[in-house]
Amino acid sequence: MKLTDLNIDCLLRIFKYLSERELIILCEASNYLNAVIDQNIFYAMTKDLLLCGHRNKPCVERRNPTQLSYLRRLQIARNWLKGDYVERHYYHHAQMFASKLWLDSDTLYITHANYLRKYRRAGPEALQRRYEEEISTPTLSDISDFVKKQDTIFAGRVCGTCFVKDADDITEQPMHHAKEYLFCVDFLDDVYVTSTDNCCKLWKRSKEFGLTHFDLFMRLGHSFKSMKVSNDGQWLYGGLYTDTGRRALRAIHVESGEELVFNSNTISIYDLKLKDDQVLFTANFDTTFRMFDRRTDRDVAIWEDPFDSSIYCLEYDGLYAVLCGAKHHSRVNLYDIRVPGKYIQLYFPGRNTGRQQYRTSPVYSLACDSQYMFVATDHNLRVFDFTTNYGVQRDYSHFLDTIR
Repeated sequence: MKLTDLNIDCLLRIFKYLSERELIILCEASNYLNAVIDQNIFYAMTKDLLLCGHRNKPCVERRNPTQLSYLRRLQIARNWLKGDYVERHYYHHAQMFASKLWLDSDTLYITHANYLRKYRRAGPEALQRRYEEEISTPTLSDISDFVKKQDTIFAGRVCGTCFVKDADDITEQPMHHAKEYLFCVDFLDDVYVTSTDNCCKLWKRSKEFGLTHFDLFMRLGHSFKSMKVSNDGQWLYGGLYTDTGRRALRAIHVESGEELVFNSNTISIYDLKLKDDQVLFTANFDTTFRMFDRRTDRDVAIWEDPFDSSIYCLEYDGLYAVLCGAKHHSRVNLYDIRVPGKYIQLYFPGRNTGRQQYRTSPVYSLACDSQYMFVATDHNLRVFDFTTNYGVQRDYSHFLDTIR
């Protein structure tokens, strides 16, 4: 009798006595055993992994270009934890610019100056070197922020002009005075939101005779550095650029204009992400990353940057992992929201060669899937490849303990 002649219950009983390495050898020896082990053993082991977990189909799953086996998830997640990766540089530009990123399963969108470029994710590398499409309008002002949902892109320029690109056409319209500096934009369905250093405006988008119109229906006196419309479209969550009363986190009801001042003790918020309808993540000037719960009206967890750097941007995997981009040295921190007060790993990009080698850069924008992390810096895009089996290990998980 061969091993593959046994039923699954008997096989699983035998597999309990095998080490993980022995299970991997069986997976390589037989496709049938590989399927049994992957679905019945590695499936349970990988449910709640950081950045590779699959419980409740987190949002990071939608960014993955390929479907990963559960064994492969386990191997990649361990590379994230150990700091085992290969770093590659893309799209170098001599002029310093704060690029913004948006990642889909098959494309990456990145801004530079007055245009937005679309790069295809195909082939052996994380990205193709040549862009597939360049999106722009006659206005030459820099793009400060953009959002993509399904096939619609909404982008804002620093001069206050915004454009919408969808499957039909591209429409541009001035939404703020040219002397105002536009910080951020967001939208959901037909509600569009823009914020500058002077005010925040809410717009209704409508189409008539094939033309797109934006009608202003609410103006707020707040200057949001970052903001998000809730998933149900009822609330606008925003982080003020400066609030001397240290209550920078706000919520605005989209229909009534009712304002809630949340009890989050922070003076300035640089980035904001929604975990769900009740919990928000904020990246703060005061060197903290915070998890705020609306139900208790307080910060339920606070993580401090280990080197006292402001946190510029966030990325959330939809389960337990949060990546934070720091102000200095292009550093990215990995946090597990189940582990209070401590980072899990630090990622330091390698230095540039040549004239720029001693300059440091903030992380202006972050994007990731289970296999790659994309980091936008002053002069290029850094891509961290965690799928490799031959990467250089840079483990800083206990770095602070070693220098104390």
